[in-house]
Amino acid sequence: YCPSLKQKLGAASKILENVNFIPEIVINGVSMQAVKEAMRAGIEAALSVDGVVKISAGNYAGKLGEYKIYLRELFL
Repeated sequence: YCPSLKQKLGAASKILENVNFIPEIVINGVSMQAVKEAMRAGIEAALSVDGVVKISAGNYAGKLGEYKIYLRELFL
């Protein structure tokens, strides 16, 4: 998932044609509620940026900790 290798990898690249960069944002907080609020605010801000194609999250097979936050649940 590296946009700078998109041309070199060709069809093997998993990056959509109209994607030029993929930022990874890590959020730490003093509570689960604080992290959820920060995530929601960040997503809402990103949605107002022209050209944003997709917002997703990874959990790295649970190796980053015991907690999981599902993005859709932030907006219920």
